[in-house]
Amino acid sequence: MRILGIQPGTVTGDMTNEEYFNKQLEFAKEKYDGQELIMFPELMTGKYFGFVREDRWFACAEDFLTGPTTKAMLALSKELNTQICYSLFEKEVNALGEVNYYNTMGLVSPVRGVFGKYRKIHIPGGDLRYNECYEKYYFKSGNTIPVYTLDNGVKAAMMLCYDRSFPELWRSYFLKGAEVILVATCTMGLRADMFITELQTRALESHSYVMALNRAGEEKTENEAKPRIHFGKSLVADPLGNIVAQLGDEPWASIEAEVDPEKIKYARARLNWERDRHPELYGMVSDPHYGMDGMIYERGF
Repeated sequence: MRILGIQPGTVTGDMTNEEYFNKQLEFAKEKYDGQELIMFPELMTGKYFGFVREDRWFACAEDFLTGPTTKAMLALSKELNTQICYSLFEKEVNALGEVNYYNTMGLVSPVRGVFGKYRKIHIPGGDLRYNECYEKYYFKSGNTIPVYTLDNGVKAAMMLCYDRSFPELWRSYFLKGAEVILVATCTMGLRADMFITELQTRALESHSYVMALNRAGEEKTENEAKPRIHFGKSLVADPLGNIVAQLGDEPWASIEAEVDPEKIKYARARLNWERDRHPELYGMVSDPHYGMDGMIYERGF
């Protein structure tokens, strides 16, 4: 399976969110060359707003199935005859009439339509002395870790940005048989140095191909204290942790790689994590009563 990833630039100058989104779609069309899957990065529908706390951004949220982003992705999927992994700011109204907001990814197929959905589980922010990030203000945590079968039989999983730093999630996907893990990010700052090494390690530990995408360039949201520099570094790592494709900090670039099922089988036979683990010893990892300081943290502010 050939996969194509898009590393866009940022929302600059007088560009609207709609113009930014449409530019990514046109860029994907330009770079498409028969790949079986196209992937876009986190919150691809506009500016990143996580460093400001303003209610006006909730107006950007949309219904997952009926909103403009999924409609556009379904149309693009049919036009190019390929599957697409994309992202959006989701607004859900549940059966009780309660409104919840999520940072969400989706999967669409030209044959099956919408067939996959993932909501970001690990939401950054909290102690503003060290990390002035307000994602917890905007997003509720997801509570499922689904693995989906693509049209050609490959098993794919998704995660979003901060999720990548929780090995428990990677191990869960490994145990569920994921062969490709799609990591959509919108990241910047101090984590630039560890970005590549962290993803290489997770690819090896999960014996899966990993495609991780980021945006690249400088961006500043209204009322944000200073511009952000998104460092790019989008990559694909193979099941042994080797980098097979990589970008630098160039905006509006693409990345491509081939998923080889035989390499996945070889990695899992050579280093059999499933056989040699001892789950009976790891209970504290999923026990909320364990913590370095003995505290149980709330999910919100």
